[in-house]
Amino acid sequence: MNRRDFLTELASLGIALELGPSLAHAGAPADRGAALPPAEAEYYAQNGDGSVTCGLCPHHETLRPGDFGRCRARINLGGVLQTYGVGQPCVLNVDPIEKNPLNHVLPGSSTLAIAHAGCNLRCQYCQNWQFSQECPRDTRNLRFDQAEAFALAREKQIKSLTFTYTEGTTHIEFNKRLAAAARKAGLRVCLCSNGYIQPKPLADFLEVLDAVTVTIKGFTDAFYQTCIGAAGLRPVLDSCQQIRKAGKWLEVATLIVPGLNDSDKELADIARWVQANLGPDTPWHLERFTPKFKMLNRPQTPQATLEEAMRLGQSEGLRFVYISNLAPHEGNHTRCARCRRPVIQRLGFKVLRNDLLNGQCPHCGTRLPGIWT
Repeated sequence: MNRRDFLTELASLGIALELGPSLAHAGAPADRGAALPPAEAEYYAQNGDGSVTCGLCPHHETLRPGDFGRCRARINLGGVLQTYGVGQPCVLNVDPIEKNPLNHVLPGSSTLAIAHAGCNLRCQYCQNWQFSQECPRDTRNLRFDQAEAFALAREKQIKSLTFTYTEGTTHIEFNKRLAAAARKAGLRVCLCSNGYIQPKPLADFLEVLDAVTVTIKGFTDAFYQTCIGAAGLRPVLDSCQQIRKAGKWLEVATLIVPGLNDSDKELADIARWVQANLGPDTPWHLERFTPKFKMLNRPQTPQATLEEAMRLGQSEGLRFVYISNLAPHEGNHTRCARCRRPVIQRLGFKVLRNDLLNGQCPHCGTRLPGIWT
């Protein structure tokens, strides 16, 4: 590809990702969420003194009346745990499914991306902080029309629904219902998650999901405690194993932040754990950090760091290691695990060419793992 062709493709990619078709017309006009009616949450216990204990995630917070949880979406109102923003997302877009990231699920297709404000973690470098670090009462939200959204998805040949941009498990009650309806409408359902969730709600959510991307943000408790706002790493790893054992398609992603989680040892440790516990066919996405939120003075991830992480992942036995947020690059492509010839060529999140034949390599006949139809 020459420079002119590359710039043309890059321009079209930018339009697709940043100015892509909005589905705002699948709901009422955007509105501030201050008047949103709450709905009772699941996964909590009343303690008999007006307080409640949330059982959705490992924070296991006990909330007095009037207290919000760390997710900013769940609140104790009169001894009842309530959730704000039910059915009123702050993001509703058509995205390439590769943006999740998911490279082994319906490549080249579009997904209906939906997000409600709130997240149970506090990543200091959050790339979507405008949505994830807000309460649904403070964001501009859409009054979501499910039937109209699904009809538009059929019209535009959208093949999936994805809970992304924020933490989809925070609004698990509504999202479970929406996922079940989406599957009945013929859509695949995907989730991009931090994996910081308790086993029971995760098991319930998995019943209506087809594919999950979990972000393994680092590989030490210290990193999770100081940069992520979690007690430790273990619940995330447990979630990954639970998803795999449930038979759902799983991909993992790591945003590499210079000076924080970019050591060869830490990256090799992640790759080694994924290979040993999730299997060598588990795709690993290496994402480039861009200074945002509370880490504006930290540099962008060098290309050499991403390439070394890719080499480490491959040396630990992972067959599908990808470089994200950096294009053009050979790390964008999918190669056959056997003959190593490219079978899906990409420019960032844009599929340029897909040579797979019913999920098989056209050169040697090897079947690649994933969801291809």
